[in-house]
Amino acid sequence: MCNILLVKIVNFVFNDLNILRNLVYMFKKSLIPFLAIFFVGILVVAYFYMQKQKEYKTCNPFLAIPSSSEIMIHFDNFEDLISKLGENTGVWKELCQFKTLSDINKNLKDLSDLINSSSSESELDLNRPLTIASQIMGKNQVEYLYILPVRSYLEEKRIQSFIQNSFSKNKELDTRRYNGLSLYTLSIANSNKKSLHYCYSNGLMLLSSSMIYLENSVRQFEQSGSISESKGFAQVFKTKGENVDANIYFNLKKCQKQVASFFDKEIKSYINNYSQFGNWIELDLSFRDHLVLLNGFTYSNQQENNYLNVFMKQDAVKMEMESVLPANSGLVAILGMNDPDQHKVAYRKFLKGNGGMAAYLAGLKELKDKTGSDLETLFYSLIHKEIALVYLDNQVDKQFSIIRTKSSSAAKDKLVKMLSLYAEKTQRSLSYYSTTLKLDGATKFDVFRMPDDFIFEKIFGRMFKGAPTNYVTIFDNYLIFGETKAQLSEFVHASFLRKTLDKDPVYDGSKEYLSNKANFFFYTSMPRSNKVISSFFDEDFREDLLEQREGLNKFQAIGLQMTANEDLIYNNIFVKHNPILELAPQTVWESRLDTAFVHKPFLVKNHYTQEYEVLVQDLNNQLYLINSASGRILWKRPLSSPIVGEVYQIDAFRNNKLQYVFVSEDKLYLIDRNGKDVGKYPVLLRAKAVRGLSVFDYSNNRSYRFFVPGEDRKVYAYSKDGKLLNGWKFKKAENPIISEVQHFRIKGKDYIVFADEYRVYFLNRKGQVRLKPNKQISKSKYNSFYLEEGNSKHADRLVTTDREGNIQYFYMNGNVETKNLSGLDNEHHFVVRDIDADGVSEYIISDHNKLDVYDTNGSKILEKEFSSSISAAPAVYEFSRTKCEIGICLKDDNEIHLISTNGENHRGFPLKGNTAFSIAFSKGSQKGFYLFTCDDRNFLLNYSVK
Repeated sequence: MCNILLVKIVNFVFNDLNILRNLVYMFKKSLIPFLAIFFVGILVVAYFYMQKQKEYKTCNPFLAIPSSSEIMIHFDNFEDLISKLGENTGVWKELCQFKTLSDINKNLKDLSDLINSSSSESELDLNRPLTIASQIMGKNQVEYLYILPVRSYLEEKRIQSFIQNSFSKNKELDTRRYNGLSLYTLSIANSNKKSLHYCYSNGLMLLSSSMIYLENSVRQFEQSGSISESKGFAQVFKTKGENVDANIYFNLKKCQKQVASFFDKEIKSYINNYSQFGNWIELDLSFRDHLVLLNGFTYSNQQENNYLNVFMKQDAVKMEMESVLPANSGLVAILGMNDPDQHKVAYRKFLKGNGGMAAYLAGLKELKDKTGSDLETLFYSLIHKEIALVYLDNQVDKQFSIIRTKSSSAAKDKLVKMLSLYAEKTQRSLSYYSTTLKLDGATKFDVFRMPDDFIFEKIFGRMFKGAPTNYVTIFDNYLIFGETKAQLSEFVHASFLRKTLDKDPVYDGSKEYLSNKANFFFYTSMPRSNKVISSFFDEDFREDLLEQREGLNKFQAIGLQMTANEDLIYNNIFVKHNPILELAPQTVWESRLDTAFVHKPFLVKNHYTQEYEVLVQDLNNQLYLINSASGRILWKRPLSSPIVGEVYQIDAFRNNKLQYVFVSEDKLYLIDRNGKDVGKYPVLLRAKAVRGLSVFDYSNNRSYRFFVPGEDRKVYAYSKDGKLLNGWKFKKAENPIISEVQHFRIKGKDYIVFADEYRVYFLNRKGQVRLKPNKQISKSKYNSFYLEEGNSKHADRLVTTDREGNIQYFYMNGNVETKNLSGLDNEHHFVVRDIDADGVSEYIISDHNKLDVYDTNGSKILEKEFSSSISAAPAVYEFSRTKCEIGICLKDDNEIHLISTNGENHRGFPLKGNTAFSIAFSKGSQKGFYLFTCDDRNFLLNYSVK
């Protein structure tokens, strides 16, 4: 029974299993395709998801730039750019005074702040390259295309979300499809209904305010002939620098309209029609706080008719014209011509190719018909390496054209020959066209009237447009053309005095950014050229420039050099900014010496003209006499050693002719105004002079006596013929002499006074003791004795200071009185003058960097502190009976000051100078005075001060 039951159960189970097996088999046949579809779907979704997580492949941004683009700039890191501009306190800060650049700077900062404030949510950043392209579109409107790389699909979505949330919160972005891409339009609030259009393509985000420019960029991906494939672009792209702030590219065939947009109508018209300059240029931009450097190459296809090809076969030349151009040259443009004849051929070929040959030949024919000479051949034959255009000192009407020649005499002969033919044609004599001008009584130069006022423009082209050639003169080996004889005289005067561009400190400081060879050189100093430069631009931009003139003047040097280099041209540009606006001081003239000098310039009188001349000695012991009107060096002669003390003028022969008398360390000199020794002079001193010469004329009869304190503690007395005085009885000081010998006449008695380190001597004319003070002092070493005549408060007395700075009074009865002043160094200076015209002396004391003035009661009436030590004794200058001012020199600062009694500087001071100065007052109706000093460039300066 159990067995039967077990068999049934087993059969049942197996029957059920068969049924189950059949069911499973049936489901298996239908489920496998479903599962396959399901898993394939999962894999497809996963694949697309993973693809969207991957970073986009970096795409060359230049592939997105339409070939019609004109100017491009590429930044390796947008974030670094914003940071660098934000931290810049020099060039960029100054440029942001202009509204356009100020707006750009504000927009960059706002964008950076917005990104940074949203970074925690969107994880956006600007740490990526930025490429900007621009071109003229529509009605001369400059449009821009901005290209930023996008790293991944997710980042693209984050950017889109960021834009949606930040700029378009109230509505959806306008979107349309174009070439398979979504193009978005974002309306910008408060921007005159302007919109920003953008899209994503090939891992790049493309943005522009012009939908047409954006569409052109989208299509460019699908077209051949992109900018990056252009031969010219490829050539300069290979030369681009790494680790620079930006790379800038100009399409020289297309950018002329964009460049011309700022200029006035005439220049704009010329540039707009001028597409034959070159092909492509790349410049590497390096941006520093007070310096901008741009370096790179220009490609000019030599098979095309480009202007730059004129230079391609010319070797770079060493620029030497800086040594003749005046230091106040504001704008300089120099063409280098290693082979002038080859330049002429290449220039004619260029003119022929661009349709300008007919007008050129017509101009040459006009010149030949007028003069009877081939001026093109003549002028090219005169050129040796350089021709130039120069504007002086911010004056639009002070233009000069210059030719460097091999030989000034040969050049003059050729000019005179041409002018002689011209004189025959006009039935005049050659003398009618020539003049001799004088810089001063001894310096002359010839000036010739040229037959045409614009010869340079007609021969050398547009660069010399409007440059006058009315007159020409010859200086050194240079032909200098200008509008008037007076302007040529000014030019030559500066060159003659070596007040030239190569000596200008701003230009000299710029040489480290320049090569000494080039085919073209441009230099400008904005303080000396802002009016000239602004005259080239349209009215709106000109007004903007003039409004920002003070800021622009801080761009003290801008230079450009172009140098041919095989099939490329190398460009070197610098812009130098100085945050402290410091214009060169305005001088009547500046005369360069061989070296510096340390004493003040000595003003001496010309006994023929009664005018002042200037006598100085440099550190090489050369003695110069300089004409005060022109700054011309009349003569120079060597001395055996430095001058000690002052230079005096005497009439040794009583014939109203003056000579110069002084001592050096080893000789007593008497020199006439021609620099020649008088009689048996110089006289060899018996001992080294320790203090300067003193000259006494006791009876005012020109029977002079010369006194020299020697290193051997003796005082030597000479007659005017250089012989020792037999009647001089003084033997020897007890200690080394520390002061010059002075003479005073008090109550009819003569006192000859000097001091050694511990004693003061009062002698008579024979050198015998006249007065013995009742106490002795250690006198201060730099200061003189001053006579204070007796009044109701005190008797006649001599006043000086001791080493500690105490005031010491010596009375004629032998009494000595001390007034204590504390804290003065032995190096202090002490001067006594009545500076307030009250009949009572004031005491002027300088010590280190302080100037103090006391009254005779010891009360301080003036106190002034300077930035560095006062390097010479204060000098008092009397401008009228009631007005005196104090001269101060700060050698370490290269500054001189003129201080009034209220402590204020005279108008226009401080001036540049590093020696004590001399003043000569203007004669006649002209108010003011002339001031003579030396500066740290070894120039003797003549200032005209009102």
